[in-house]
Amino acid sequence: MKKYILIILIGIALTSCSSTKRIKAENGISEVNYLDINGTEQYVLIRGEDRNNPILLFLHVGPGASATALLRKYNGELEKYFTVVYWDQRNAGKSYHRKFPKQEIKVSLYNEDVDFLVSYLRKRFNKEKLFLVGHSWGSRLGIYAIARNPDHFMAYVGIGQELEAHKGELLSYQYTLEKAKEINHKKALQDLTESGAPQSGDFSTMYKNGFWGLVKQKHWLLKLGGERYGRTNYSDWIRNIWFSREYSFGDLIRYGKSSGFSAGNIIYDPDFNNYNIPEKYKEFEVPVFFISGVHDYNTPWELVEEYHANIKAPIKEFIPFEKSGHSPCFEEPERFNEELIRILTKVSTSHN
Repeated sequence: MKKYILIILIGIALTSCSSTKRIKAENGISEVNYLDINGTEQYVLIRGEDRNNPILLFLHVGPGASATALLRKYNGELEKYFTVVYWDQRNAGKSYHRKFPKQEIKVSLYNEDVDFLVSYLRKRFNKEKLFLVGHSWGSRLGIYAIARNPDHFMAYVGIGQELEAHKGELLSYQYTLEKAKEINHKKALQDLTESGAPQSGDFSTMYKNGFWGLVKQKHWLLKLGGERYGRTNYSDWIRNIWFSREYSFGDLIRYGKSSGFSAGNIIYDPDFNNYNIPEKYKEFEVPVFFISGVHDYNTPWELVEEYHANIKAPIKEFIPFEKSGHSPCFEEPERFNEELIRILTKVSTSHN
């Protein structure tokens, strides 16, 4: 009998509906959308206490790793100052489809999706410009977006900014190897030695044993302190996704599937490999802000500081977070929220 009860409970958990808490403010908005974006159904959650506030569009990590649940957990305060758009990109999170064509996981299509959603939001809310935030992979999309259509954005904030495929991965590998040597971690040293240092910016062949070399290096990066500050796993974030009001347990399973599928297929897109943002993007017409954790060796923070020093923009800032790795928005959320509110005030004042 207990066995059947357990099966029923698991079934309920997997199929339970998710929702979003209603915002009761008179001019507030709290709505769940499944939009047809360039022929694919994608999840877009829009929340804010006053729909007249600036629109904040968040471009999440990945490809394939939705940030909706974690943003709602750690950064919900921003809904007082912005109308926040939480978007699960193509085939990510709640946008996951089991039979999604792998040939549609391409940088060019993600860029088209960004342009579509930006146009939709500008028209829907009658806003000339949006406040754009990109995290890791999303930060690459963010740079591309403000370069293509600078008139559509009031400011851009890059978190854990992606910059150079080969140089960034080489520094990441060297950091991980040095940490493994410091504590004489035999298994890490074995894996890293077998993989060798990255030989190119092509993610499908970067290491001697291909994509799995990259996977192993990122595994040890997390374990040896170069991904998060003070933590060596993602268990707390996984719990927060699981218990999110917006996500069911079934969504958590789809999250894992979509992340592996997207990351495992986009590496074969030539546009994903050998990117070099500092070489191509040196001047912006949009205020640009970079937030980096000083323990981030996924996208090494020194490269971001150097890039910031060399670009031209109407306003620019490099903002280091002392107790963060690759995800300051979730590792130091209170300070992160304060910084975004400050940046909003700064760019709004500069336009007046």
